Amino acid sequence: MSKDNTKYIFNGNTYCKRQLVKAIVEDYINHHKDITFSELEEKFPPEIQQNTKIKIASYGIIKKTVNIPESMTDRFFSDKIKLSDGNIIQIFGGWDKDNIDVFIKHAEKLGYLIKSI
Repeated sequence: MSKDNTKYIFNGNTYCKRQLVKAIVEDYINHHKDITFSELEEKFPPEIQQNTKIKIASYGIIKKTVNIPESMTDRFFSDKIKLSDGNIIQIFGGWDKDNIDVFIKHAEKLGYLIKSI
């Protein structure tokens, strides 16, 4: 099976899968400065990342930094984002062709325009 190296254009920039997710979540946070963790998780629910053909359990799109096990820190971006409610989060970086499609469809429902190249 060959590796999928699809790139995506969002806001005039080109991204790989994981960077695309990071850019969209950060953009959403930047446009909703008063958002809390629970509100952000409602907009980007864990089921998006977990909704794959093989139905494996996973980590969700965002996670409170304090809840990330030491053994899993390499699966998240090291950037820490503080939300309005004081929670500090990190964004999950494990994306493949199957689950990125689900994320993109969800992001488009939120109004984001994404083009694959």
